[in-house]
Amino acid sequence: MITYVDTSTLLKRLLAEDGSDAADAIWNAADVLACAATAVVEARAALAAAQRGGRLTAGELRAATSELGDLLEEVTFVAVTDTLIAEAADLAESEALRGYDAVHLAAALSIEANVVTSSDAALCAAAERRGLHVANPLDV
Repeated sequence: MITYVDTSTLLKRLLAEDGSDAADAIWNAADVLACAATAVVEARAALAAAQRGGRLTAGELRAATSELGDLLEEVTFVAVTDTLIAEAADLAESEALRGYDAVHLAAALSIEANVVTSSDAALCAAAERRGLHVANPLDV
């Protein structure tokens, strides 16, 4: 079973917040974990924003960044190609998704993932409309 992981689930594994325990369980139940390579940028940006906003100290940011690297070693990356971007652009329009969410959905569809895990309601709804099973850490 291929579980596609979006950035919100990655962040729940790194930061103690609602859904973190469920994100851990979803992660550990997967046979194969995959995500778009852009998740690295998105996750690092979110962690840096958490530090700027006072949610993380500089030391906690360094630790979370290191832990992110460890988590990503368990993930198969989906390359962000011209074709994937074109598919994501179509999905952004047809499914009313934000940019990175459309990339995540296009990547999940391109690898024929069985499950998409995300805590983003719009992405989850679009994934369900496209026939994917959804595991939202906020709902589990």
